[in-house]
Amino acid sequence: MPHFYFHLLGPHGHQQDDEGLELADVEAAYLEAFKAVPGMGSDLAATARNPIRYGFEITDAHGTILMVLPFAEVLDRGRKRSRRPTGLRLRKGRAEMGRTAGLIIELRDAHAKLNVTLSETQRLLDIGRASR
Repeated sequence: MPHFYFHLLGPHGHQQDDEGLELADVEAAYLEAFKAVPGMGSDLAATARNPIRYGFEITDAHGTILMVLPFAEVLDRGRKRSRRPTGLRLRKGRAEMGRTAGLIIELRDAHAKLNVTLSETQRLLDIGRASR
C-alpha cells in the first residue's frame, strides 16, 4: 500500500510530516486530509491563527507533491456567499479610489511643507554656525 505524507503549509513555511499514512490511493489521501481539516482548523483558531491561511501538501514516499489542499477549500464549504449588486461594488470602489486620491494629495502637501521647514531649519543652522 502506498505511503502518503501530509505536510502542514502555513504563512511562515511548513511543518514536515515525518510519519505519514499508508492508504489505498491518492483519493484516499485527499479524503483523509479533508477529514482532518476541521479539527486542525479549530486547533489553529484556538491559538489565534487564521486557519484559512493554511493547507496540507500531500506527498508520496519520494517527496513528490501530489496535491495541495487549502483549508479554505474545506472550511468555506456550505457557507453562503453574500453577493452585493455590481453597481454597489462599483460605487464603493470609486468612493474608495476618490478617498485614496485625496489622501495622496494630502501626503504630497505635507511632504512639500516638510521640505520647506527642513530647508528653513538648515538655513538657520548655517547662520548659527557662521556667527560663531
